Amino acid sequence: MPFEIEKKYLVFPQRLEREVPLAEHTFKRIAQGYLASSDLVVVRVRVDQERGYLTIKQRSSGIKRLEIERDISLEEANELLELCTQNKVEKKRYYISYGKHTIELDVFQGANNGLILAEVEFENEEDASAFCPPDWFSDEVSGDLRYYNHYLSEHPYTSW
Repeated sequence: MPFEIEKKYLVFPQRLEREVPLAEHTFKRIAQGYLASSDLVVVRVRVDQERGYLTIKQRSSGIKRLEIERDISLEEANELLELCTQNKVEKKRYYISYGKHTIELDVFQGANNGLILAEVEFENEEDASAFCPPDWFSDEVSGDLRYYNHYLSEHPYTSW
């Protein structure tokens, strides 16, 4: 089964700006919305600058969860995104190399403006346990459902 093993962290914005000049890193603009959700799974549509994706994710508060993702055409993804009734999640995603890992740094916009999250995916749980985050990472929020994009679509960060 295709599992995602991922940790999420808040960041110290001042340390980030000092240690990782974002202008030197590539990013994609991402918009995503949720087509369906239950206590078990969420169905997400995502559009980045070049592609569309349809994703089914297991609802879980741990670092390991089922994830099935398929490419769809940009046209289909945009049409599905229009069906999303909750707030769409908008962000810039930066890709930052860190040792053998890539940090996906999400700088949220729109209703979640002001939130910055770093995500790191791992090959296995042992790799995740051994991970030493950079000093510009703050608290780990992997198990905190408030920082899941689905939650942010229903409860925007600016309303906290």
